[in-house]
Amino acid sequence: MAKCVFCGREQDDYKGTFLMKNDGTINYYCSNKCQKNHLKLKRDRRKIKWTEAFYKARDKRITKERERVEKVRAKKAERSKDSDTGQKSAKKF
Repeated sequence: MAKCVFCGREQDDYKGTFLMKNDGTINYYCSNKCQKNHLKLKRDRRKIKWTEAFYKARDKRITKERERVEKVRAKKAERSKDSDTGQKSAKKF
């Protein structure tokens, strides 16, 4: 079972091309589209929407953004709770 190094698609039967480098690593490309984007055009697979790496990077970015928003909301709720109880909050001038 070979997995394309650019798009991440797995294929049981051999229908693509293999590229063997001098250091012994083997790169498998499922199509000419993947091969050209990776070798000739030098594109980053995390920035191309139809690749598996793009969706993995996007999911990580979305979860980090959600965590950041939750922290900000928790801080705001804590500040409003402190002001409701009569404690003075520090003001910046």
